Amino acid sequence: MGEVGRNVNAASMGSIGASWTYGGYSGCGNVEDMIGSLHGRTAVICGNAAGVFSEVADVPSRAERSVVFAVNDVGMFLPEVDHWVSLHGQKMSAWSKVRWDNHFTIPVIHSIEPVAPVSYFWEKLTPLFALSGYFAMQIAYIMDAARIILCGCPGSPARRFFEASRRSDFDYAGGCQDQIREEMRRLPDFRSRVRSTSGWTQEYFGGI
Repeated sequence: MGEVGRNVNAASMGSIGASWTYGGYSGCGNVEDMIGSLHGRTAVICGNAAGVFSEVADVPSRAERSVVFAVNDVGMFLPEVDHWVSLHGQKMSAWSKVRWDNHFTIPVIHSIEPVAPVSYFWEKLTPLFALSGYFAMQIAYIMDAARIILCGCPGSPARRFFEASRRSDFDYAGGCQDQIREEMRRLPDFRSRVRSTSGWTQEYFGGI
């Protein structure tokens, strides 16, 4: 899950200037046909923590009609992906080439800015989570997924799938976890839809 920083849109900013509002969120961009489009479905969010591949492989038997969201670089290597999400839209071109070279189809791509090859840009999404995995979770909620299952999104300093040891350069326990708690207090219906397969997010949201 990539960090966008702590200077993010807050709920207190309201919806002035927004072109859409839904479920406690507002924003601009070309996303209107995405809103509510997953009603009744299960969204499986695949982050880049080590273990994501085995975690997501265990989900289909428990999640009927599931839709797979890949986050950041893990989208290069998951064979079956419906939506690919990142706060770092400028990296999607290189990542898409790797996926294409692996003979995988290119899924629908989401980011916060209209850069190629992004299909849907969630401009001025308010509020906006600071990590790409949580941003994907927001999109799934706005698309009205009935269940949202986090795989490889532990919300704690676990090793990423391409690393030999866990990362020590990022403070998950501070702002990111606080931001999750604050947002879920604001939107309890959102929290009720989310489950996780590992880490702090499993402790907070519950397992599947």
